[in-house]
Amino acid sequence: MAVRGTSRMSRQRKRVRRRVLGAILVLLGVLLWGGAMMMRLTVGHFLPEAMIYLGITVGGAAVVGGILLVSSTL
Repeated sequence: MAVRGTSRMSRQRKRVRRRVLGAILVLLGVLLWGGAMMMRLTVGHFLPEAMIYLGITVGGAAVVGGILLVSSTL
């Protein structure tokens, strides 16, 4: 008899991959926030404000996306 759908191990591996991707996104977002802060403190006079705000925005989006990925796999 044929079994439809995905196996239990396949679903488990998919969940683990999503959790790892979520954790990586959160870490990347925090690093971007830290980098934007360091850029603001060190070369803020030479770097356009738009670049700093872009780093903050992208970092925040990465953190939120990572949290959503991790929380959706619990």
